[in-house]
Amino acid sequence: MGDLKNVEVPTFFVCPISLELMKDPVTLATGITYDRESIEKWLFTKKNNTCPVTKQVLLDLDLTPNHTLRRLIQSWCTLNPSPGFERLPTPRIPISKSQIIKVLKDLKQDHPSSQMKCLKRLKAIVLESESNKRLLEAVGAVDYLASYVLNRS
Repeated sequence: MGDLKNVEVPTFFVCPISLELMKDPVTLATGITYDRESIEKWLFTKKNNTCPVTKQVLLDLDLTPNHTLRRLIQSWCTLNPSPGFERLPTPRIPISKSQIIKVLKDLKQDHPSSQMKCLKRLKAIVLESESNKRLLEAVGAVDYLASYVLNRS
């Protein structure tokens, strides 16, 4: 990440899991903020269901973007130019359940070109991130698509 020895990084800019400067800070229901990549790996790849800091069992796995902290980190990086502390790009807003449901509903159209457009959009959503894959599964997209294919044949 750069030479952290020469620059004192504010502790609240550091992810409690990776111990690196956060690029995309998100907050759990416990109120603790982590870098998105680190907490997604903790929760979804390693299959943990607790907050790494508080050890509380998480009933809600939604990750809330911490825009204020991200802006503070971006400003700090701008004021402390050095290798590894370049201004961080603003992360893309994650897709929502309602957006996925809308694409699935649009798939019901009778126009093959519209249906193909919806399928391509779903493919792009899946390929974008692991969290998108989990969200598609959570809204029942896999079952919906399977029944769609079976009913079309």
